[in-house]
Amino acid sequence: MYRQIILSKLIDYLKLKKVIMKKSGIIITFRCPFCNDMKADGSAMIIPNTYSVNCLSCNPKTTIGRYFNLIDIAKKLEKLEDKNEEEVLFHLKELLNVKVITKTDEIKVEDYFKLYSKWGFDLVPITTNSKVPAELEWTKKSHKDVNEWFGWIKDGLNIGVKTGIISGITILDIDQKPIPEEITKIMGNPIIQESSKGFHLIYKYVSELRKTRIDELKIDIENDGGQVVIYPSIINEVSRKWTTTPDEVPVMPQELKELLLSKISFPKQTLSEQLRIDIETENFKIDPQDFLLKNNNLEGCCNSSFIKLGGILRKQLNIQQTGFVLHTLNKHILESPMDSKSITSMIRELDRYVDFDEKELAHKVLEYLIDIEEASRNEIAMAVAGTNRGEEKKRIDKVLGYLVKEDYVIKKGNRYNIMQKVEWEEALINIGIPVNFKVPYFHDIANFNWGDMLLIGSGNKRGKTHVAINIVKRLVDQGITPYYISLEPGSRFAKIALQLGLKEGDFKHKFIADPTKIELEPKSVTIVDWLMIPDKAKTDLVFYHLALQLEKSKGFMIIFQQLKEDGNYFAPNMCKQFPALACRYFYDNKDDGEYGKFQIDEIREAKIKTKSYEIPCQYNWETKEVKTIEEVQAENNPTGRDSSLGVKDEKNSDVPKE
Repeated sequence: MYRQIILSKLIDYLKLKKVIMKKSGIIITFRCPFCNDMKADGSAMIIPNTYSVNCLSCNPKTTIGRYFNLIDIAKKLEKLEDKNEEEVLFHLKELLNVKVITKTDEIKVEDYFKLYSKWGFDLVPITTNSKVPAELEWTKKSHKDVNEWFGWIKDGLNIGVKTGIISGITILDIDQKPIPEEITKIMGNPIIQESSKGFHLIYKYVSELRKTRIDELKIDIENDGGQVVIYPSIINEVSRKWTTTPDEVPVMPQELKELLLSKISFPKQTLSEQLRIDIETENFKIDPQDFLLKNNNLEGCCNSSFIKLGGILRKQLNIQQTGFVLHTLNKHILESPMDSKSITSMIRELDRYVDFDEKELAHKVLEYLIDIEEASRNEIAMAVAGTNRGEEKKRIDKVLGYLVKEDYVIKKGNRYNIMQKVEWEEALINIGIPVNFKVPYFHDIANFNWGDMLLIGSGNKRGKTHVAINIVKRLVDQGITPYYISLEPGSRFAKIALQLGLKEGDFKHKFIADPTKIELEPKSVTIVDWLMIPDKAKTDLVFYHLALQLEKSKGFMIIFQQLKEDGNYFAPNMCKQFPALACRYFYDNKDDGEYGKFQIDEIREAKIKTKSYEIPCQYNWETKEVKTIEEVQAENNPTGRDSSLGVKDEKNSDVPKE
């Protein structure tokens, strides 16, 4: 894949080398570097929609000519004939600043990843070209697998190292160059990474230093709860790079530690506040000294280690189970156990530090009722919680009371179901309300309302998921949190989302095998990728179910559906009767995938006076973006001039344009 991305930079390379190009329509020509035919300034022609070049002057006795690409041109112009293809590709990648990982890069990155593993680094995935973690609750997760790190890099993500006890390091982030003399003379020999603004000095974990800022020294101390972006991450086309890489993480010199401590003042933190922070972030290690088998000196309900451990257990266990674990540890591990009342007091205190959210349990109850339609409280408790006694019984009662109150379920006698009574409406003004966002790709050709459905058909392995996640990205960029439903087992949507710069929390997603089980959130934008209906005779029933969901939720839905091998819809009369717009996405070259188009088939409320309309698009192999040709041309030619690629037009002079 990286080879194709680098080869796509042909025109950028020719401009960099000041090669004069001529443009006529979509045809771009330049003087061939091989035959250098002085009588034919435009003897070499870039074949449209490819990365290949053809020169007829190289072999005038035939009509075939000579075909070559960017690698061949670079070898000729820069005298790199002795280099192999991988070496030339790496050279071009560096020269043109292409954000890809070549085989040469992989060897270099692998060496550093081995070093990270030796240093004990716990890494975090970072969104493309940024410092923002790509996953939610990243402080509670651990990533120490080198293969997983490689996957992030290949997907175009940045990486960060978690600071503090979790990785065993403290980092001084210095926001200036060079490093102030006040620091250099006492900093010892830290691991040093250069950033765009300054340097990162890495030392073994210093527990006395908390994450903070020292404005006087222009230093950010990154410790427990922090993370720092590291090599091979790239931000604004600037790569992180190491200037020193010792085998072991060094200890911070005492003089430097004392200087930092003298420059900062921490507000006094109560034990309760620290316990809450530690339990919420899980960014701590329990002191083994607290669990010595002899002379452990654990006393009373103030023992923070037991409370922290209990707080973590309580997130997954109920109060009785948490108590059982703590009592067991106390009785069977400690040489000098605490008295049972002290453990019980600690367990009671856990509610001060742990907020238990019953919405997850409520969601499980709803899923169960959707499947079986109706059930008693006892049936619900046994199916969802596995018991109808003790605390679980109380939790189920609490959840059912909440669901009834919020009209998610209705109670009839001792039975619960999710059917809602009909509420007749008289209003006309709020019927047909336009959506308050731009529908990606189709905003300029049709009007859309809340409650509408948009259908996009595409062939097998023809980029449905790439287009779907591009739509998600465009919605997120407008401040919308869309709901993405995957009906395809093994879908690679998450990988594409990360490559596009999306992060956890930007959109909701769920795998649902049966489309008739889809229940939409109120006033939501939902993307279904892709709708598979095994029994095509039931196509209208499936679409009818989705239409009813849209009416109920007042949402907006975009449905992707697979086409037949000949490019036509399955059951076209059934599937096209519901959408406000129906279209199909085709590749111009089925073996390439770079250029394609949306072919509009049906529009309910068009902004243009035609039902036959095409939206040509281009897929960028490097960024994974699908853009309309109009968008690409606007980006390449922001001034509105005729020459969108920055090359010479035949009508103008031979001076290359800037």
